[in-house]
Amino acid sequence: MYLVIVGGGKVGAPLASSLINAGHEVFILDHDPDTVVSLQRELGMIATVGEATSVRALQDAGTARAGAIIAVTSSDEDNLAACQLARTNFDISRTIAIAHSPENAELFDLAGVDLGVRATVLVLSNLATALPAHPLIKLMPIADRSQELVAIKLPAAGTAIGRTLSEITLPYGTKIVLMVTSEGQWKTPDADALIEAEDELVALSPANSTAELWEILTELR
Repeated sequence: MYLVIVGGGKVGAPLASSLINAGHEVFILDHDPDTVVSLQRELGMIATVGEATSVRALQDAGTARAGAIIAVTSSDEDNLAACQLARTNFDISRTIAIAHSPENAELFDLAGVDLGVRATVLVLSNLATALPAHPLIKLMPIADRSQELVAIKLPAAGTAIGRTLSEITLPYGTKIVLMVTSEGQWKTPDADALIEAEDELVALSPANSTAELWEILTELR
C-alpha cells in the first residue's frame, strides 16, 4: 500500500521505517529541511519539504494515489487540516491523525478523521491496527539505544496463536511487558498467559534482536 506520512519527526520517522520493512511504499512530507535531509539519508529519497496545510504539497507527495494519509506532526491543527484536505481534494479512503491534546481526539472524530489517536506510548501500535498488515512498530529507543520498545500485532494464522508465553522461545534479553486483546483489553504477560489471534504484544527488545522477535511472533502456520 502507498502511504503518505505528514511529519517526519520522532513519530513519523520510526513509523515510516517500520512500514517500509513491512512492505509498504511510503512518502513523508515535513516542513523542516533538516529533518527531510536526515530522512533521506536514513531511508532514501522518500521525503520532501512541504507544509501539511498545502494542497500542492500533498499533491506532490502523491496523496491522490495513497491508500491512507497519516498525520503525525507536532501540531493538532496541522494534523487535522492535512486529513481534511486529503479527504476533500483527493478523496483518500483512510485518514489517520495524532491528537496531542486529549480534547482534540474527540474533535478529530467529529471532523471525520477515520482514526484519531492520542499521543501516548502506544500511539504507533494504534496506527498499526488501522493498516492491513502486521508490521513491527518501534515505539521508542531505550537508554543508549541498545534496547527498544516495540509493538507487534499477531496474525490470526500465526504459529504462536493458542500457546502460552512460556511456550514461545524469545530472543535472549527480550521481555514482553504488555498484552492487548483484539477487543482492547489488557492481559498480564505472565508465563501462563494465552496468546490469542490478533493480540498485540508490546516488548522490550535488544535492538539487534528485534527483527528476530518479529519473525517468531508473526510466523504463519
